[in-house]
Amino acid sequence: MRGLSLLTLAALPAASLAFAPAASIQQQQRLTTLSAIVTGPNGKAASSKEEDLALTCEIIMAAIGSSDANDGVVDDDDAAAPATPAAATLEAAPEEQPKKKKKKKKKTPPPEEVVMDISKLDIRIGTILEAWEHEDADKLFCEKIDMGEDEPRTIATGVRAYYNVEDLVGRKVCVLANLKTRKLMGFPSHGMVLCASKDDKVVFVEPPADAANGERVACEGFVGEAATENQVGKKKILDKVFPDFMTDGEGVVTYKGIPLTAGGGQLVSSLADAEVAKKMVVWYYFMPDFGGNGGDTWDMVFTDFMTDEEGVSKHEGDLLTVGSNKCVGESGLAI
Repeated sequence: MRGLSLLTLAALPAASLAFAPAASIQQQQRLTTLSAIVTGPNGKAASSKEEDLALTCEIIMAAIGSSDANDGVVDDDDAAAPATPAAATLEAAPEEQPKKKKKKKKKTPPPEEVVMDISKLDIRIGTILEAWEHEDADKLFCEKIDMGEDEPRTIATGVRAYYNVEDLVGRKVCVLANLKTRKLMGFPSHGMVLCASKDDKVVFVEPPADAANGERVACEGFVGEAATENQVGKKKILDKVFPDFMTDGEGVVTYKGIPLTAGGGQLVSSLADAEVAKKMVVWYYFMPDFGGNGGDTWDMVFTDFMTDEEGVSKHEGDLLTVGSNKCVGESGLAI
């Protein structure tokens, strides 16, 4: 029986490799030693079949389950072994979140360049229905003008030095319609009646007799949608268009030499080679900023009212402003 046990124990190193393929060389050596010296409990040799069997089981279990936590074998020791710092770091590390793809911002196309020409001005034909003298401004007429709209427009015009009330009622006129309403000495004026001026003379621009109220004035080669009231002011369209707004040698109103038309004919003036609308711009833009007690005040103000070489408006050399903006015009122009 003892011989059988020793033979069995001699085969244990091979058996241990079958149970624990990852065992180290040191463990194999230990198993060989155990198989050569068989002892029972307390170091005594096995004296019975039961002790021999128990000793055999002890050797097998020692070979299988004695690996430490770093031997690559999953056993009880591994489960109880404390985690190494590297393992703890791996366990503590949070799961990597997938990176969110950044949405590419759509490039805003550059705004289209707006060509500033007479097509941006909305000039309409109208008929003066009523006219009266402004109570507080000796140079202004107040008018109601039929322009083919639901209600007549109220417009103030600074021509009292050149016309009488009787000259205005029933007259066909040309009105620059896409201007914001402004109060001229307290009177709400929504638009500008076009006039030609030369030296000390100011006259109305006259449309053809067959032109209908509300008809838009045309200029060949300059076609397009008119600017809004806000755009006219913000983009300073009048400053860019009016320098080329003139009458020719025969009194025909032109833009860059091309006649303006309405109905079946051309817009005309009794003044040849004259500026168009420039004096009216003065009334429209600067009148709200002055008080006054009549014509004497205005004559005194405009005596020294000029633009400098850069086109900045000044009175007796002092800068004129509206709010925080400079008043500007054509350089060297007497206003």
